[in-house]
Amino acid sequence: MVSELILEATNLMFIGMGAVFAFLLLLVFIVQLISKIMLRYFPVAPVERTVKIDTAQAGVSPTVVAAIAAAVHQHRQQQ
Repeated sequence: MVSELILEATNLMFIGMGAVFAFLLLLVFIVQLISKIMLRYFPVAPVERTVKIDTAQAGVSPTVVAAIAAAVHQHRQQQ
């Protein structure tokens, strides 16, 4: 009696796992197919990006450099 129930439970488990696996496999193939179709009829155009660098903002100001140098010097003096 118990062995029959365990056998039936195992059988049901494998059927359920097989159904889930088949569904997920089908889902992966459908998503890949839709992706290929979309790329074929609606190709992605490359985007050109231009970066403007303001020359006044590009460097570090001398006052910031002086403050950092003073902080490093003070830190080394304390050690």
